[in-house]
Amino acid sequence: MRAAILPFVLAVVVAFILEPGVRFLEARGLPRLAAIILVYLAVAGVTAFSLFQLIPLLIEQLTLLAASLPAITAQVQTVLSEAQVRYLEAGLPDEVRQVVDRSIAEAEGALLAFIQSALTRLLDVFSGFLVLLLAPFLAFYLLKDKEAIREWVISVLPVAGRAETLRLLGEMNWVLSGFIRGQLVVAAIVGVLVGVATHLLGLRFSVILGVVAGVTNIIPYFGPIIGGLPAVLLALLRSPLLALKTALAIFLIQQLESLVISPRIVGGNVGLHPLVVIFSVLAGAQLYGFVGIIVAVPVVAVGKVFFGYILNKLVTDWSR
Repeated sequence: MRAAILPFVLAVVVAFILEPGVRFLEARGLPRLAAIILVYLAVAGVTAFSLFQLIPLLIEQLTLLAASLPAITAQVQTVLSEAQVRYLEAGLPDEVRQVVDRSIAEAEGALLAFIQSALTRLLDVFSGFLVLLLAPFLAFYLLKDKEAIREWVISVLPVAGRAETLRLLGEMNWVLSGFIRGQLVVAAIVGVLVGVATHLLGLRFSVILGVVAGVTNIIPYFGPIIGGLPAVLLALLRSPLLALKTALAIFLIQQLESLVISPRIVGGNVGLHPLVVIFSVLAGAQLYGFVGIIVAVPVVAVGKVFFGYILNKLVTDWSR
């Protein structure tokens, strides 16, 4: 069922993103259908322009990366060989060396398994690309028939608790839509900043590094670290000083994102303590892998609204 459900989940995300634009045009007198079509045309135009600007650069850098892989691999092997020589010359006791060797072997095996899993998932994404194309079409019907869907939901709710349930659903909608739109905008800004910073530092593949940083920034807390690591490692192959400058630039971007950009764009929509966010991400990764990492925070945020309502209801009834 996963392949059938995924387009509908993505359609809900697309509908959340486009709904403010549709409401804006509706408030200025356009019929809803005309507003939806105009928003779709605007998004398609901006997307096409961005792709025409970005794809040639991306293809050029991917081609360069493929051609540079042998040289990069040789550099990595040289660095590892030098590190191994220094490790052997350190004079560690045999027991400690055995523990370290076993830990390194386990880390290499885990890294290889992760890379193989990532490649398999990437192939799965490309194989299901046609299915994912359904999302914008499904989102169109969600936007067009929003009032009909809302009326149907109202009709199946018990009359006694209808107003209260609609208020609860409205709060959930506010949390979820604010989080989705905010995270995507923040991820785009971080991707652009990382791409520009790595380009100014003279690193190759700055477009690829920016895309990786933007995509991984969707993951709360751990995403910026994962997205900045490739840039630092690539800089380290050239010089430790360049790696230090790259790490400092990415650190400053992360601080700007966490202290200025995210609070202004995402704001307090989620309202979760950082410890709860970290626990949610780790639990989501353990339960559902990469998908769990992505959906953990919005699910917990919506759950917080729901269980807060339940707790308030219980306390009110008990007081009575």
